[in-house]
Amino acid sequence: MFKLNNNYPIQPNRVPFYTNISSTVNTTRVNYDDMYYYNVAVSNIIYPSQNIDWRPHAVILVSSDMWQYGTCASSIVHFPVNGPVLFTERNYMPPVIINEILRLNPSGEDVPAKVLIAGPISKGVEDYIRTFGLTTYRITSFEDVFNACIDIADFRLNIVPPSSEEGNNDIIVISGENYAEGIISTFYAAHKGTPIILVRRNDIPLPIQNFISRNQNKNYYIVGSTYTISEIVESQIKNIIQGNVSRINGYDPFTISVNFAKYESPVDRFGWKHNKKDGWAFSYSDLSKWYHIISSVLFAHLGKHTPLLLVNSNNLPDVVRNYVISVNSDKEMPDMPPYMHAYILGSFYDISHDTQVEIEKITDIQSKMEH
Repeated sequence: MFKLNNNYPIQPNRVPFYTNISSTVNTTRVNYDDMYYYNVAVSNIIYPSQNIDWRPHAVILVSSDMWQYGTCASSIVHFPVNGPVLFTERNYMPPVIINEILRLNPSGEDVPAKVLIAGPISKGVEDYIRTFGLTTYRITSFEDVFNACIDIADFRLNIVPPSSEEGNNDIIVISGENYAEGIISTFYAAHKGTPIILVRRNDIPLPIQNFISRNQNKNYYIVGSTYTISEIVESQIKNIIQGNVSRINGYDPFTISVNFAKYESPVDRFGWKHNKKDGWAFSYSDLSKWYHIISSVLFAHLGKHTPLLLVNSNNLPDVVRNYVISVNSDKEMPDMPPYMHAYILGSFYDISHDTQVEIEKITDIQSKMEH
């Protein structure tokens, strides 16, 4: 035991002090591990009260056991739905989730119901939701992720069309087998309402083929390398559609996330286009917990409208570091505030304190300013 002035005993702190500090000057950490508590934490950050102009019109409820349902449902987040993706078990709704829906009290404006169900969630859960006076609308009940994905895409395009040009004119194509390269697309889908469809590495499932045939006039953007979506599949899409097919590629998921953040379509308005020294905000995640990423698409929908950059738990990949430095302002911009910011998705077990500090250092503008 240590003593201060012989009067105030101080116990030695065996846990590093920083583990109690979630945020730094330019970074905000969503410091939760649990799927449902993390889910609700992000919802609270974006929708802190019912007394806000951007109160959600609905919530999107997806099954928590498979990543594909929430990934495809991320496009529904965009206006006019304007609501979070929330997780539930198929046959049981965690209390923290129903409490969050009641706290949000979605308005039901411009949507079929206050709770939109996207996935194989039981009638018992749906009936339970209705006991609270909430209306429900089932977008899909399919267990098969490819059929479920098409129901969700059709809902986004035809039942409640997105308010953006990109959401109506473009389709994102990612692997339905491996989320490592394509899950970054959920942020753009929530940002613009662009539907996501799933394919296998070497073939296009029949329901996806039928969807593409019905939507031949749109532009298709493959997100991922030939490791997850082959050139065979790319050629098959090109042979079906009348629009353009492009690929956002890269050596690994980190590089692909950077290339997506920079991407600017040569044929329409698709892409984040974060490729100038204007100063930007980004979200950062590792790939260990897909549900952190799906929950956090709200950071792309409202507020700072962030793309997602991928990192390792214990280090910042050089490709990410170099990219963020390249778009960070070199000096004070008289007409613009220093608005570079970073959201850290997950606890210190997901992204370490040291990695967060590295992100803080490349995000900082204030230290570069002339006063």
